[in-house]
Amino acid sequence: MPEPVFQLDLFAVIIFLGVIQGVFLSLFFLNRKVRRKPSNLFLGFLMLGLSLIILEIFLVHTRYMYQVLRVDNFSEPLNFGVPPLMYLYIYASISRKIPRRAWIHFIPMIFWLIYSIWYFIQPMEVKQLHYLDYHFPELTVEFPDLPYTGDPLGLRTYVNELVMLQLTTYLVVSLLFIRKSFKTLGVSFLALREKPITWLRNFVFLMFAILITFVAVKSIFMADIGDYLIGSLISLIIYATSFNVIRASDFFQESVSNPLHPRKKYEKSALQEEDKTGILNALVRCMEVDKDFLNPLVSLPFIAKKLNRPVHHISQVINEKLDQSFFEMIASYRVEEAKGILNDPTSHQLTIEDIADEVGYNSKSAFNRSFKRHTGLTPSEFRERT
Repeated sequence: MPEPVFQLDLFAVIIFLGVIQGVFLSLFFLNRKVRRKPSNLFLGFLMLGLSLIILEIFLVHTRYMYQVLRVDNFSEPLNFGVPPLMYLYIYASISRKIPRRAWIHFIPMIFWLIYSIWYFIQPMEVKQLHYLDYHFPELTVEFPDLPYTGDPLGLRTYVNELVMLQLTTYLVVSLLFIRKSFKTLGVSFLALREKPITWLRNFVFLMFAILITFVAVKSIFMADIGDYLIGSLISLIIYATSFNVIRASDFFQESVSNPLHPRKKYEKSALQEEDKTGILNALVRCMEVDKDFLNPLVSLPFIAKKLNRPVHHISQVINEKLDQSFFEMIASYRVEEAKGILNDPTSHQLTIEDIADEVGYNSKSAFNRSFKRHTGLTPSEFRERT
């Protein structure tokens, strides 16, 4: 029987670039400093898991897997690791902590990894037959009698159904958790401006798209010959994650206080001075009494909804009365709160990461940058001077 001929097409290119991008993202999120944020830790492993899954799809689609059959199905256990990683990423992003006994979520993956040993130790000739049977269903393949089988419990026959069941369960739980967070913020679940929670919602929707594609592919195509469509969609999700990381980076955000680009005046605004004073007083209460700035998900639309005022009116008052942007105002309150904690002798046991988390920052680096911008010192330097 002739060996399969190597093939390269547009889908293979999309998937291969997805592998490269996914590995790059995983290295970024698993960096020693970045991974201190729990959500980054789970997102890093999630990107790595997805990258390895589509790497195998790439090898199969291009038919290069036939040359490296020793690693055939190497990513199969990761199919049971991706759903819990997705859920834990979302949970940690919203709650800013790792749930107790998080390891329990990975029991199915560990079980399947151990169970796969029976498949991995099969003779090379049998693996060749398995490969041809799964990816060239038009061929008639006869398997020899062996003293042991690669599927002693018959579970591999139902692996697709098991993966779909687990992914569906975690997607539903994740979506309900996000929906609850939208309600807590008092914002519509379909809101477009609430960041970063809208990204988490959209990310779950993208994972739902994977589930739908998975079901369609396994229903329409024979064996595994349609997996390249799943791999292409996963690659697009990796690209979307990269875009979100770039968009959220403050590297591209120009300071609104830049004298070269002064703020536009609200010449055509119908907002009266009395209204501005009322909005400002209500805004101060939100910050100094309710301390909404401590909420890591606080946003301009959230405050506007709470005050029952248009977003542009809130923004105008902040710009004109405080000479700040909304994010500058939030940062100034957070820094003042942090200064109070750092000056408190009873808080010396708290780490800088703990304080950053307490005042509403999701990462130590963002807290350090903001604190130094307002005080000229890093939080550690400020603490040493007190």
